[in-house]
Order: sequence, then C-alpha cells, then structure tokens
Amino acid sequence: MNQLPGIQPPALFLRFFRWFCNPAFAEDIEGDLVEMFGRDAATGNLTRARMQFSIRVLRLFRPGIIRKIGYQSSYIHPLPMFKNYFITSLRSLMRSKGFSTINIVGLAVGLATFSLISFYVYHELSFDRYHQNADRIFRIVENLKTENEMLFQSTSSPPMGPRFQKDFPEVESYVRFQQWSLLAQRNDITGYESDSYIADSTVFDVFSFKLLAGDKKTALREPYSIVLTQSMAKKYFGNEDPVGQTLKMDYDNYKVTGVMEDVPGNSHFRFSNLISFSTWSRNNKDAEDRAWFWNGFHTYVLLRDAQSADKVRAKMKDFLKRNVEKGGMYYEDLPLQPLTGIYMAPERSWENGTRGSMSNVYILSIIAVFILLIACFNYINLTTARASRRLKEVGLRKTLGAQKRMLIAQFLGESLIVTLLSSLMAGILAWIALPAFRTLVESPLDFSVLPEAWKVIGATLGLVLIVGLLAGGYPAFIISRFEPVQIFRPSAQGIFGHHNLRKVLVGIQFLISITLVAGTMLVYDQLDVVRKQDLGFDKEGMIVVPTNGDTAIVKYLDAVKNELMQVPGVQHVAGSRQIPGQNANNLYTEIEMTGGKMSPTNINYNFVDHDFLTTYNIKLLAGRDFSRSVQADDTTAYLINEAAIKDFGWTPEEAIGRKVRRGREGKIIGVIKDFHYRSLHTKVEPMMIGMTNYVGRLSIRLEKNGDVPATVARVEKKWHELIPYLPFDYSFLDVEFDRQYKADQQLGKVAGVFTGLAIFIGCLGLLGLTSFVVERRTKEIGIRKVLGASVPSVVMLITREFIWLIAIALIMATPLTWYLIDQWEQNFTLQAAINPLRFVMAGTAVFMVAWLTISFLSLRAANANPAKALRTE
Repeated sequence: MNQLPGIQPPALFLRFFRWFCNPAFAEDIEGDLVEMFGRDAATGNLTRARMQFSIRVLRLFRPGIIRKIGYQSSYIHPLPMFKNYFITSLRSLMRSKGFSTINIVGLAVGLATFSLISFYVYHELSFDRYHQNADRIFRIVENLKTENEMLFQSTSSPPMGPRFQKDFPEVESYVRFQQWSLLAQRNDITGYESDSYIADSTVFDVFSFKLLAGDKKTALREPYSIVLTQSMAKKYFGNEDPVGQTLKMDYDNYKVTGVMEDVPGNSHFRFSNLISFSTWSRNNKDAEDRAWFWNGFHTYVLLRDAQSADKVRAKMKDFLKRNVEKGGMYYEDLPLQPLTGIYMAPERSWENGTRGSMSNVYILSIIAVFILLIACFNYINLTTARASRRLKEVGLRKTLGAQKRMLIAQFLGESLIVTLLSSLMAGILAWIALPAFRTLVESPLDFSVLPEAWKVIGATLGLVLIVGLLAGGYPAFIISRFEPVQIFRPSAQGIFGHHNLRKVLVGIQFLISITLVAGTMLVYDQLDVVRKQDLGFDKEGMIVVPTNGDTAIVKYLDAVKNELMQVPGVQHVAGSRQIPGQNANNLYTEIEMTGGKMSPTNINYNFVDHDFLTTYNIKLLAGRDFSRSVQADDTTAYLINEAAIKDFGWTPEEAIGRKVRRGREGKIIGVIKDFHYRSLHTKVEPMMIGMTNYVGRLSIRLEKNGDVPATVARVEKKWHELIPYLPFDYSFLDVEFDRQYKADQQLGKVAGVFTGLAIFIGCLGLLGLTSFVVERRTKEIGIRKVLGASVPSVVMLITREFIWLIAIALIMATPLTWYLIDQWEQNFTLQAAINPLRFVMAGTAVFMVAWLTISFLSLRAANANPAKALRTE
C-alpha cells in the first residue's frame, strides 16, 4: 500500500462505507479504496485524493454492495443472549449475598421513602384540580386601600358576582359562599355544623360537586332549602331518604332538597351542607345590590375560557370606576385568583378552609430526592468497589470477543434487576408504612387523587428505569473498561481506591445527612419559639364551649356564667363572638383622626363581654376595661390594640376618647397590649373590641394545678343542668390554637423521621464499603499487627479516609442549610435565631454514626489473629 505516513482518508466517508457495505467483502474493498487513496495522495494533491476517495465510496452505494437489511455476519439470537445475561446477573448477586442485600434493602427503603413523600406532595399539589372546569374558575379577592393601611382580603362583597357577570362578557357564571355555624337538631340528635355554607343555586354548574339526589338546577333556589353531604345525611337521617324532609338548624326549619357526595379531602374548603343563598338575600336585598364594602363573602366566577382572565384583569380599573365610588376607602384592585392556586397561595385575611405551604412542599421534595440519591450512591459505591472481584470475568469475556457495549448492557441489566427487586420490596414497605405515614402527616392521602392507573404504572416503571440507569450507569461504564491485563495486576485499595467519583459520592452523602440533621434541629428550634412565644394572652388551661348565640344564654349570660363559676376548679368564664385562633369580623368603621376628621377603615373586630380581658389575661396599656357600672359601655365603648394606634400614629393616651362611628357613635375607652389573635405566620393587625351579650362561645379557665379531667366532667354536668338541649362540645384552646401550625409541625415530624431513614441508608452503604475494604486489606492488617501496630492505629487506618470528607461536608452543608431554613422562617413574624451550634451538633452526630458503623467491622478486623489472616491470604 502506497499510503503516506500520517495521511488518512476522509473519516466520515470511511465510516459511511463500513456502515453500508456487505461484511462478506467489506475488508477487500476497503483495502483497495485505502490503497488507491494512498496512490492519489502520493501525487501531492491531497485535496483531490480525498475527493476521489469520497466519490468512489458514493459509487459503491448500490445494490449488490449494500448489506441486506437484518444481515449479521454472525447472527446471535438476542433471547439466548439476554437469558445468559440474566442468569449471570443472578449468579453474581447470589455470590455476594451481603452486598446484594445491602443494595436491595438500601434502594428499597430509598424508593419507599421517595414514593410516600411523592404521594404526599402530589396530594398537596392536587387541590381543587378534580373540578371539571378547574382551569376556568377564579376567586375574586380584594386589595382594599384606606387612608391608613392596605388590606389584602380573600373575601368580596355581595354585589360583585352579579355585577361581574353583567359587565364582563367573559364571565359565564358565578357563585357566592358565606360560612355559617348552626346547631342542627332532629329528634334526639343534635350537633354543631360549623362548616355550613350559604351558596348560590349555580354552585353545581360552576363546581363539579356530585349531587346524588335532587335536581341541581332547583335544589338551592328557594329560601330555607338545604343540600346535605352524605356524611351529614347519615348522621341525622340514618338510612332514611332525607330528600323532602325537614331539618332544624338553629331556630329555623330547612327543607332537604338534595344529597351530595362528601367534599373530597383535596379541596381548599370543605362543608357539611349548603344552604340556599336566598335564605340570606330575601332579608338583605338592599345589601345584596349595594353593599360594596360588606366583605363577608367568597365569590367565584366561571370564565368562558381560561385565557379570558387577562381580558377581565385589563378591564378591572374601568369596572371599579363605574361601580364603586372612590372615597376614603376604596378598592385598588380586585385580583382574580386561580382556583387551583388558592391552597398554596400566600394567605390573605378571611380565608375559607385551610391552606398548605409551598415552602414545606419544596423542603419535603428535596428530602425525598436526597434520600433517593443516597440510596443510588450506595449502589454506585459498592458496585465500583467490588469491581476488582470481576476482573477475571470481564477479562475472559473480552478475550472471547465480548464488545464493550455488550458488557455495559450486562451490568446495566444487573442494576435494573436489583432496582426491580428493590421496587417490589419498596412497594410492600410503602403499603405497610402508609397508615403510619397518614397519621404522621395528618392527611387522608386518598388514592382517588392519583391520576389514571396507566399513568401511575408508567411513572413507576419510569422511576425504576431512571434509578436503575442512574445507579448502574457509572459502574457499568467503569467495569466495562477493564482490560484483560489488569487480571494480573490486582491491588488492595482503601475505602475509595483510585476513583475520585466515589469520594465525591460519599462526601455528598455526608453533606445530605448533615443538612437533614441540622435542618431538622433548626425546624424544631423555630417551633419551640412558636410554642414559648408570649402571645399576649394565656391559652393554657382554657376550654371553649360553642353556644351559637343561644337565646337563653344571651338573655341570662351573667347567670349562666355565675353558675359555671361555682363549679370547683373553674377560675373565670367569659363570652365572646370569636376566640384567638379564629378569624375576627372585618367591619367598615369611621374613626376620629387628628383635627376631628372621621376617617373610614375596614378593621378587625371581636365582640366580648365584661370578663374577656380578665379571663384571657390581656393587659391594658391605657384607659379602662368595660365596666358593668357604666351602662353606655354596652353599646358605645370600644377597646383598641397597639397595632391600630401605631397605624393611626397615636400614643396610647392620645387614643382615649377618640370617636368611633359604626352605625351609632361611640368612643375608645381603652388601649390593650397586642395579642396574637391569629397565628405567628401573620403580624398582629389592627383590632377593635366591642361589647355584646350575643356570644358564640364561652371560654372557661380552669385551675392549672387542678384535676383537669374531673373539672371538665363537673362543668359538663352543670352545663347539662343549665342548658340540656345544647351539646357540651368543648375543646381546649391551646390545642385549637396550635392547629394553625399543623403544616409546620408536620414538616418537623416528617423531616425527623426521614432524616433517620437517610442516615440508616447511608450507614448501610458505609457498612458495605467497610466490609469490602476490610476483606481486601486482611493481609495488610495482619502484617501491620505482626510488626507491632496497635488496635487503635489499625482502626484509624481504615477510618481516617472519611474524616476529612465529613469536615468538608460540614463546611458545605452549613451555608446551604442556613439559607433553606432562613427562607422557611420568613413564613413567621417571629423567627428563631439560627444557632451555629446546631451545625456542629449535626456534624458530630453524623461523624459518630459513621465512625461507629465503620469501627464495628474495623475493630473486628483489628482484633483478628494476624497469623490466620496471613495464612488465609
């Protein structure tokens, strides 16, 4: 061949030739082509030689030369090959039962944890998506501006729904809700239905609530009509058909016109019954048409298409200009809030139902991914560490002609088999753990929220495939690179050998573990601050009994309170419309400012009796409390909190005597110290307190050192003597108040449990790595002991390789965890200081667990008889 040294034919066309040419005569033709190229190149015109080579290759692309489709020079049926790979993989797993068990169990726990958290996250993100028109339903919310503040409210006024439908052609329909708390009675069955809602008759057109009995067009048309959920119908009617029958709610009889399915758990608000809106509007017709600042309703609109929302928003300023006069208080905007985003949206005033936390969802998602990564890293580390054991197998296969891609396919197959076995075990573990997990997160986690079965199966298989490729990809690549000559050059390596990636993966495992441990401790620090924070009132030892404004209690309030005060163990009794932890009323009020000007505002209200401040230990800063000796206090006296006077720019003394106009004129008689009547997620907002006998709840303070169960029993007995027809449906104030932190408490509990699982999985990997290393270094350890090495020095020999990795992981985990916790704490008005000691404690905890894991096997190796080790080796 006359080819010049260093000069090669065009690589692209040469590869093209090898691809299409029939293997039967490819070698001869390629030799001729290369020889002719060398002869052409020898003339000195290299460009022309390459062009001639390309033309000759293209000319050969013709029938007779092109290989036949499906042709293989040595055809191997894939089924026997895959069968061989499968049997070989199973034998490999059986030969190393310990390592295989660690891999399978570690991946199974990781996959089970990932599946459970993913189920919870999917449930949290699925709220309200079950409605057929979910993408077209929006809630009208308010950005309300006064002379002193900006209010962001979830509520709206009665005229908004009808006027939206009239003024915006994009609006197809609307429905208004207002929550009522009613006492239901039928025969001898009574119960408070605090989740009763009045609703427009269009509710079943806008939402996809399933009506099981009744006509959805007429069910809520007439006044005093009621639609019951299945649970409520069962509670009061048993197996009877309730449709057409009556149910007493407070003092009115309601006709049951329908029964619907219970509201799914993944709804941003839930109810036990729906009452016709006309029950309210028949007596409030003027307010329904003109009360633009009566913000006590939640209004939802159904748009003709999802894209119409932007068109409505663009016309909003003109809408407000036409319909609402701009005075001292006005709407700056009426945003449209997508139905599917309400549950996770930042909380506004007067929310209906509970709200989730997107930051908690993010944190739990990160924990799930972290745990899955730890499990995958375990597999990678153990598989690459054991690679030297398979040198003979790989060398023999390569000697017999195995190609690299065939070896990669084999080892990826092993990984997929392990992952498949792990996923089956994970499914069993997840199923067993699901009831406990439901209790842990206090969520029903109903399978009905999941998509179609084929999507779930597809996602599961996809996860198995991804995890199998992620865990097995790198080991397959490393092992397939072994050359046969390496069989004769085996060497004992440390924990990490010469593979830097393994060091990185172990380091990341430590990083994740420290982040989870430190993060969990800091979450509990924040929750501890919430528990111990001075709320401005005393919530301990207080039971609350609903009364629903019962006429007998209203008329004889002081007498009822005095009777309850006679019960041994009872210290104080007070009546109020709301209690701390519940939404206060938001009412239009005019307040006297400097210079005598009456300024309008929407301010939070609570209405109480004379003993409220005393019972709750709320402090007065200036002025006086309500007095029984001042009769005018019953209708014209108000208390105001610190937050309000700060907004108005007053000192406590300056507030006393200011005029208040709300229907009738009154005045401020006292300033109270701020107390958290909502959770610490929100700052204390301005509030006024007025007097009333129409109380919705009685708060009963018990002696803290007394026998609480016995006292409650005595109070219940007295209650039934005084008001036998009202249920004694009591609750503890501290328990109810702490429910506001349900999502945060769930985060703390879930993070704690799964941090423990992450450390467990990491320990499995360290145990496997250490076991392998001790086995590989048995001879070295024996020689060191013969030469006088002590047991501690042998242990340190093995353990020192990971100490510096923990130090680096601690340095990297500190800013990461600090940032994540700082962002999460922004959800609270009072944040716990991030304690640097927590990071030291986390690093120490991870170090101790890792050290104990490794030292367990290291000590056994160090205490072994060196003569036996050397004889074995």
